[in-house]
Amino acid sequence: MPQLALSAVGRDRPGIVAATTAVLLRHGVNVEDSRMSILRGHFAMTLILGVPEDGDRKSLKADLDIVAADLGLEALALSAVEPLAEAAPEPTHLLSIYGVDHPGIVHHATRVLAEHRVNITDLETRLVEGDGEPSLYALLIEVAVPADVDAADVDRALAEIAASEVVEVSLRELDSHEL
Repeated sequence: MPQLALSAVGRDRPGIVAATTAVLLRHGVNVEDSRMSILRGHFAMTLILGVPEDGDRKSLKADLDIVAADLGLEALALSAVEPLAEAAPEPTHLLSIYGVDHPGIVHHATRVLAEHRVNITDLETRLVEGDGEPSLYALLIEVAVPADVDAADVDRALAEIAASEVVEVSLRELDSHEL
């Protein structure tokens, strides 16, 4: 079955998922994988869809555009993606970073992970604004450390980021029951 990726962003309100999935259902489209969240007041979703071989993608996109306009969504994109046979990597560690908000925290942490061939399986950030206090930035990343990579080496490299970015960094192995 061909696959499509659907991404949408808009001011949060009830009914976005219901209206979007109603269109998908009318077109015989199956939601195979999804991630949805509220980001700074904006609802964001990314879906991987299984589409019937004889599905009319132009009609599907047109119907989704109508729903997007009705809901006031700011962005909606529908793109073909290659179906993948391999399973997603299982997370092995949890990386948490906390500190005063400033540009570069995500980049520096993910650069270190990439340099060590560590795959990000989930990433979430939160900005906590205080009354008159500097904003606190929290970054949580589930990662899959390859078997041939020493997690202690990754931890040491992340410690350098902690010092240069003035943030607290913790990398810990996940227990199987946490997954």
